[in-house]
Amino acid sequence: MYLGKLWEILNPLLQVAVFAVVFGVILKVSRGMDNYIGFLTIGVIFFGMLGRGLTQGNGLIKSSRAMLSAFSFPRAIVPLSASLKGAIDDIAPAIVAIAAAALLQISSGINWTILLTIPLFILIHVMSAGMTLITSRLTAFVPDLKGIISTLQRGLFFFSGVFYDVSRFADQPVLREIMLANPFYGFLSSVRECVLSGTVPPSSSWFYLSCWSFGTFIGGFLFFWAAEDRYSNVK
Repeated sequence: MYLGKLWEILNPLLQVAVFAVVFGVILKVSRGMDNYIGFLTIGVIFFGMLGRGLTQGNGLIKSSRAMLSAFSFPRAIVPLSASLKGAIDDIAPAIVAIAAAALLQISSGINWTILLTIPLFILIHVMSAGMTLITSRLTAFVPDLKGIISTLQRGLFFFSGVFYDVSRFADQPVLREIMLANPFYGFLSSVRECVLSGTVPPSSSWFYLSCWSFGTFIGGFLFFWAAEDRYSNVK
């Protein structure tokens, strides 16, 4: 049990170590960044929270079909409880990521803006819950979508600025705008602003990310609820 909880922290940190060698040392992506390890740590751990929102719904209804057949309750409780458990499990890794990133540049001091990562953490998991609701319904009736969703999650990893900054695409305005429109990138960038830069993300970013979070959650809930009567028949 304790190893399981510890692994939730060690696993992303080991990923950070591998990516730091590959992208920071070998590919020189870290060039021009003062605290690349902190930048990467936030990227890997916080992307993991968002990415899991896509994949944790895969096959969730099918794996819960015994309970769904035996008891009568709102079916949305299944994906929402999985999302809540994920949010609780993410608290420790989030604290470690933020603390590590801040301590790696301790000479610059720690700004109060680090506290703004709390509402960002909440928004991330609201959006994650919405994605879980959507993928839970999709994979309940079309199991083959699990592979596509997992591929989408891996693709987003490379298009969300986990290990590089969007400024690298200054000479490619179309690609840069696509990156900036990606809410996954928006969340990672905002957390980095609060922790690494000591600045408050602009109000436009808060509005944009809030719309994505609550829009995804409300849309996901309605989408999932529309098939409420069919989940007990999933084989």
